[in-house]
Formats: sequence, structure tokens, C-alpha cells
Amino acid sequence: MSSARLWQLLRFVLVVIGFFLITWLLNILFEYTYPFVFALLLSLMTVPLVNFFERKTNMPRALGTLISLIIVLSIVVGIITIVIIQLIHYATVAAERLPEQIETLTEFIQRLFNEKIAPLVNDAYESYQQLNPGQTTSLEGGITELGVQLAAAIGVLSRGVASVLQNMLAALPLVLLLVVVIVLAWFFITKDWPVYVNSLNRLNKRKGFKEFEEVMINLKSALFGYVLAQFTLISITFGIVLIGMLILRVDNPLSFALLAGFFDLLPYLGVGTLLIPWAAYAAVTGDWFVAIGLVVLYIIVIVQRNLAEPKIVGSHIGLNPLVALISIFVGLKLFGVLGFIVGPVLAVLLKAVYNAKVFHYIWRFIVGPPTTTAKER
Repeated sequence: MSSARLWQLLRFVLVVIGFFLITWLLNILFEYTYPFVFALLLSLMTVPLVNFFERKTNMPRALGTLISLIIVLSIVVGIITIVIIQLIHYATVAAERLPEQIETLTEFIQRLFNEKIAPLVNDAYESYQQLNPGQTTSLEGGITELGVQLAAAIGVLSRGVASVLQNMLAALPLVLLLVVVIVLAWFFITKDWPVYVNSLNRLNKRKGFKEFEEVMINLKSALFGYVLAQFTLISITFGIVLIGMLILRVDNPLSFALLAGFFDLLPYLGVGTLLIPWAAYAAVTGDWFVAIGLVVLYIIVIVQRNLAEPKIVGSHIGLNPLVALISIFVGLKLFGVLGFIVGPVLAVLLKAVYNAKVFHYIWRFIVGPPTTTAKER
């Protein structure tokens, strides 16, 4: 192997080591700075509103920032409050109807027992009477062992639920502290945003910062595009559920459609958190029209979400639909629930890095300067 090839191999190894080292350092850095990263992302979305107040009303930037944060937080808290009020309202209605529903459920269980279970029990008892003593002992031992295992499983489940509740209560102070830190960092970053922009503009004259600025512009565009894409998807879900509620002639269809839009934000569960238990309840109470309708509505929402999400997310953040689908799937595998956001953002980041010709510079570094032959000299 020639010396030129050896140098190329060495530079390639250095690039790979550097990549893994940077990834490791960023992972450690994110572990200690993620509240400020979230605050930065929130600032990216709030800065246009603050600039509007500062430009149109000539108010101090600190006051404009405070008003903007209050507006955004009020909207978020208002939405959460409306959802909680609606849940409490429907829980109250369900509690008022509970005695009647318990009576209906009792009659259903009694009818099921008399028509289905009792004949099976009688047949099993007759079969049991025909067993010899050894088979009877073995069957009783198996039933006893099954009961012991069932009791042990219930005990493990109970301890697991208690442990989860205990961990949630223990984490509550930390969550409140994180919220306070994020809000304060959000305020200070947004207020001093022009200072950071001017610093970046001064650094922009140096080599390499032009590419960095291009990457950040693409990342900011992707963030806004992702938020807009999710809003579009939630709006589609809201419309579909509203039409479904009207067809099923449900009381307060608008409220249920708003709840469905809120639950649509929950990865994995989504609208099923609302529709599936409701369908099960309707089936138990004998309202099969509503039960089947809710299941069909859930299937329609899930199918349209899975078909539309790659296309809508990809178009809003500048990715091919197939690439957007791959980024969402890989993000879910690597980061869990956060992968719905992290996956597409990383895909956009890679695209921005590619457009900034960073990979081109890395490849030129690996290949090295062109060699000249003696004849060319």
C-alpha cells in the first residue's frame, strides 16, 4: 500500500473517531443542558412575536418578551384547562349514570352466566365426577398452582403500580424545578436574542461560520415546519372525529372532537385513548351502533394519520415523504416517544449539513490534496 493510501486511511479513521467522540460529548452535554435546549427551541418560535411587539408598539424588549411568554403560556394552560374541565364534566356525567349502568351491566353478566357459563360449568362438573381419584388429585393440584401463580402475578402488578406512583410523586419536585428553569431560560434567551444574533454575525465572517449559519437556518425552518405539520394533522383528526360524532349523534360532538385532537398528540396511544374505552363501554351497555361506529372511526383516524403523516411532515420540513417515514421510524427505535420529533429534526439537520457541503469538506480532508506525477511536474 502506498503512503498516500495510508494517509487517506489514517484520516478516515480520524474522522470516524472524531464523529463518535463528538456524538458522545453531545450526548453528555445534552444530559446536563436539555432544559436550555428546549428553552432555545421555544425562543425560536417566540422571537417573531417579540419582534412584532417591539417594532409596532416601540415597547422595551423585556416587556415584549414577558407579554409574549404570558400569551403563549396562557394559550397552553387554557387548552389544558379546557381538556381537564371537559374530562371532569364527562366523569361527572358518567358518575350520575353509574347506578343505571351498573344495573345494566349486572343484568348482562347474569344473562351471560345463565346462557353461556352455567352450561359449561355443569358439563365440567359432570366430567370431573367421571375422573378417577388420581386424575382428580392432579386436577386439584393444577388449579391450586394456577391460583398461587395468579395471586403472585396480582401481587407483582400491585407492587409495580405502587412503585410507579411513588416514582411519579418523587419526581414531581424535579419536574416543577425543570419547568421553572425552562421558563426563565426561555425569557432570558428571547430577551437577549438580538445580542446573540449580532455575535453570530461577527463570527460569520470567519471561515466555517457561513455553513453553520446555513445549518441553523434550515434547522429553524424545520422546527416551524414540524409544528405546522402537527397542527395540520391534528386539525384533520379533529375534522374526522367531529364528522364521526355528528353521524353517531353523540351529545356535545365539538367537545369530543377537541378532546380527540388533544389526545392525538399522544404517541402510540393517540385518539385510541379516548375512542377505544368508550367503544368498550358502549358495547358492554348494549349500544352496538355507537360501539361499532367508534371502532370504525378509530380505524379511519389511524389509517389517515399513518398515510398522511409522512407526506405532510415531509412537505413542511422539506423532506421526501419516504425519507420522512424512515426518519420517524428510526427515531422511534432510537429515542422512543421523542423519536417522533427527534427523527425528522435529525434528518433535516443531516440534509442541512449536506447542503452546506460539510460532507464535501470531510471527504476532501480524507482524500487529501491531489498528488502530481513526475510527468506533470
